[in-house]
Amino acid sequence: MIIMYNLSRRKFLKQVVAAGAGTVILPGTLLAGDEEVSPVTKDRDLRSGVSRFLLVPPCLVKPTESEITVNLAGGKNPLDCFIMFRESEAATWNKTEIFSIEKHTPVSIILRPLQANTLYEYQVQVRLKGAEAFKPETEGSFRTQRKDSSNFSFAMISDSHITPNEPERIKILSDISKSILARRPDFLLMLGDNIQTFTSHGGPMTEERFGPILYYMLRYGLGNLPASVPIFNVIGNWEGENGWHPEEQRAWARRARMSWLPNPLPYTYPEGGGEYGDYYGFTWGEGLFIVLTVTGYTTIEHVHGTKTGRGDDWMLGENQKEWLYKRLKDLKAKRKFIFIHHTVSGKAGDDLNTRYGRGGGQAAKVGEQKLIHEWMKRFKVNALFYGHDHVFTDIPVDGIHYTCVGSAGAPWKFTTDETGYKNYWPDSGYTWVDVNEDKVLVSFITPDSTKPGGNILHQFEIIK
Repeated sequence: MIIMYNLSRRKFLKQVVAAGAGTVILPGTLLAGDEEVSPVTKDRDLRSGVSRFLLVPPCLVKPTESEITVNLAGGKNPLDCFIMFRESEAATWNKTEIFSIEKHTPVSIILRPLQANTLYEYQVQVRLKGAEAFKPETEGSFRTQRKDSSNFSFAMISDSHITPNEPERIKILSDISKSILARRPDFLLMLGDNIQTFTSHGGPMTEERFGPILYYMLRYGLGNLPASVPIFNVIGNWEGENGWHPEEQRAWARRARMSWLPNPLPYTYPEGGGEYGDYYGFTWGEGLFIVLTVTGYTTIEHVHGTKTGRGDDWMLGENQKEWLYKRLKDLKAKRKFIFIHHTVSGKAGDDLNTRYGRGGGQAAKVGEQKLIHEWMKRFKVNALFYGHDHVFTDIPVDGIHYTCVGSAGAPWKFTTDETGYKNYWPDSGYTWVDVNEDKVLVSFITPDSTKPGGNILHQFEIIK
């Protein structure tokens, strides 16, 4: 699906500033004047992430064994574009048809046919609409879906809470993104609260224009990472898609997400999922990856500070729950991982945070999570990875790891009083997973300007 927001440059800038009502960070493509864009020079670094035509670097999504989607967002001028792609260092290029990109508008282009478990490189060729010559604008690389038993790595971030009037969060996300890119995982999972609506603690998307602004800023903060590392997105409670929100406002939030950061749809992978890409599954090598939404089908309000919802009344909804059971039961995989913004229950350091869904493994046997935990035991799930609590911690329950992956921008670092965790790391960072034949190694890493791959603060192994 392509959503044509088609805003003028002046109106787009005005909306970003109005939405933030304060200091904002804007990329050079928006801060520049209205003069004609200069031709791309031959010596410009195409992998730098700096673009004279595109609003943000490309974003790779939905990698399969035979295709991948490249999401591009137009800058201040309408464009014609095509993408060249080939196996890494091959002699000849394939290319897509020429397509149009309207200004400040995201479009998704599928590259196919591709071969499984293969390294590819691509180059985006661009011209101003009506001009004659195409010029190379930016480039990247990626690996298609693995279908064998080879070793691989993936990364996870959570809780960037990107919003216009908090520029330091974009800086943190940018530093983390650069560190992840230096390590070159096969893909990245973002575990929710990636953006922050302009209402308190998980409120709705109150205006349709806010969604594109927030996802644009998230893409800007990610920088050049998604140009070479495919993104899988998990929905948190701040994205504006909660089950207790008004349907019109949920639809605004969904449309923005599906346009700027598309997720797999039911037909993308054989494992299927929800019609809006809010839950889905896929395999990678010998691993099964299950992504869930805990807020999308919980209809009882769980706004922080209210006493409407309880810690034991979060829910997946019948369709998602049935889908999860069938996938865990029917799909055979050496490794099984679940990704969700927080457990389908809460058991934290106090009543307020318990109601809000904090606590991770402490809540493994509370509410609907108790049933899911029984399924996880029966069908040999190795780990449940989540965000929400803004720290890194790991709590094994019956041999299953409940791992909170840390935060990548959120300023709030919750303590034992709020979460109940005795051992945790409050640093901003990301979680890195090496999947090997005999074990899974999980590392929590913080970025370091002197070390491209960052500093490892904690590691543990999953051996099964």
